Amino acid sequence: MPSTSRPVKLACLACRASKIRCNGQHPCANCSTHHQVCRYRPSRRGGARRGAAAAEGLALKRAERLINESNTGIYVDVSDAEIEGYHHHSQIDASGPGPLLSPSPVESRPRRFGRVLENSSIGFPSPLSGSGITDAGLLGTGDRPAWSLRAYRCDQDLINAYYVFIHPYFPLLPPPAVPQYGDQSVTLNIEASHANASLLPFWPSSSLGLALAAILALIPPPGDVHGADDGAVTLRRSYADLYARSALESSEDSLESSSEMDLAKGPRSTLHPDIPRKMEPVLALGLLSLYECCQRGNVAKMRVRANQALTVAMDLSLHTQQSPTDCFDARRRCWWGTIFLVYQSSIMTASPPIITCDDLRITTPFPEFRGCREPWPLLMNAQVVLLRSCSIGRQLIREDNNNPRFPSSLGDEIKHLDSSILELTAEADRYRCVANCQGTEADAERNLWAISNALLHIARLTLHRIRAFPDPPIFFSEQCDLLANNTIRASSHHVQLSPGRIGEINSLFPFTEQESIRICLQSSLVVSRVFRRLPSPNPTYSDAADGENTAWASRRSLGSPRSMPYVACGQLQCFYALAMVLWRVRAAAYAGNLGSVYYLLDRPSVQTEVQDAERLMEELHSGMEALGASFRADSIFEGVEMMAKEMEAVYEATMMD
Repeated sequence: MPSTSRPVKLACLACRASKIRCNGQHPCANCSTHHQVCRYRPSRRGGARRGAAAAEGLALKRAERLINESNTGIYVDVSDAEIEGYHHHSQIDASGPGPLLSPSPVESRPRRFGRVLENSSIGFPSPLSGSGITDAGLLGTGDRPAWSLRAYRCDQDLINAYYVFIHPYFPLLPPPAVPQYGDQSVTLNIEASHANASLLPFWPSSSLGLALAAILALIPPPGDVHGADDGAVTLRRSYADLYARSALESSEDSLESSSEMDLAKGPRSTLHPDIPRKMEPVLALGLLSLYECCQRGNVAKMRVRANQALTVAMDLSLHTQQSPTDCFDARRRCWWGTIFLVYQSSIMTASPPIITCDDLRITTPFPEFRGCREPWPLLMNAQVVLLRSCSIGRQLIREDNNNPRFPSSLGDEIKHLDSSILELTAEADRYRCVANCQGTEADAERNLWAISNALLHIARLTLHRIRAFPDPPIFFSEQCDLLANNTIRASSHHVQLSPGRIGEINSLFPFTEQESIRICLQSSLVVSRVFRRLPSPNPTYSDAADGENTAWASRRSLGSPRSMPYVACGQLQCFYALAMVLWRVRAAAYAGNLGSVYYLLDRPSVQTEVQDAERLMEELHSGMEALGASFRADSIFEGVEMMAKEMEAVYEATMMD
């Protein structure tokens, strides 16, 4: 018997997502029954493919719709309950990854500022014909508007900027396909702080391009002396948010059932010929995960974005080894870059990763730089031991009335983990990257090796911190305590251990308090040296070997970040340890009792103790200043800016006599 109801030409979004029949009414029967918002949007599947121009037009319409939804007050946010639900339901089993959580728009401001974007107007990007657009930071002839914005003219300049500002610190993409050149940004002089796409010279047509533009828009244009003003920060935030939200929706729209498709035979990205277009949503979600961490300071959403990227990556079978093709390197970097973000978000949110790097299903080899030493194995081992250190630290501070005693094996586990970290740090010190080659790939290799070393010492500091400093710190960013879990964060800004719990830790821990303080001191100083030496981006890139000294000499004065600050929370913990040790040494010096800190000095004696103490205090000052300089440079990201201000206040208080 034939069906009495015929399929409608256009189903609502809710019915399409659930793959159920829609009656085409407004609201439809299913949405009325389930009390859902019934919205219709034409399908983009099928039809002619008209190349890059058509893709850019679709991207513009998508951005216009996002702004219109903001203007009408439509906004979807991810609540804490929804995030926890996602963590619970997104476990990956042997049969394959689960469905992708429908992503919500990116928050429009860092968490301390709220989340609703100001009403904005939007138009279509026009060619570089109007006033207010200048090359490489040179201003126009008219009156200077209040604020400036960094922008790019085309995909080639956008991807080149990625290799200048992002790739040396997080090499998510394969090596440059064309010779690298100096940054070709244009400066937009804009009076209004609201995002208006009609003022932009170029609108990326892919989710990857939009995600890159979101991060790059946060960097002040070169020579912008007003870049730190509140109005300039608001301007950069509004445009970065517009890019990020567009990238998120574009990623969702780009998802198709492509697990059976050979990526090497499909279409390629307009940004890089070695990147399959089907892989762009994974890369975009990874960059948006960094965006949430660095710009928003929202580690919960960082984890959501990283897990979304992981789910899509497994749908594309990026975790399985394939025969070498011209996109094999892109697959490896995309997969292991995603795993890195999953681990980093797990470390910062006190949550186990939904897949571990030693999972038997993973057969994709590590990326290779083909240089002096491959850093990826060391980098992943550093994350594994840091995650374990955080887990043990939380176990020490979590007081459970139902099970107040520690496991008898915990002391041996602490000792074994400390020994494992020492072996890895010895490996990092035994062979350092000293190759004399130049370019963004060589910079990425050296920087990843240095960051791996920093992560290892952050792991050792995290393991010993509670034993060394059991009292709650007088300062600490709530979102950046690697030992705090979600319950502790919700109940109190600090963790106040009871005297009984401190006594249990002292009796269980296989190191004395003085040994742990000395370990925290040594590891914190190593981390400070890593970030003192970490090079800044080089926008005036040159392949010429004799231009190296000029480039390095000019980097420090640029108004650009020193890195992608995904290790900022660990840096802050090292700053805390240095401040606590400095406070102890200074208190002993003022009291005339330097003998109480002899364990921190190098072969002290009664005759040399004053000089030894002063030398140590100078080293502590230098370490704190190095970490502070790195934070100040990276504070163009508003998630880091909050920590930088806290660090500056503590530094000034510590330096007061």
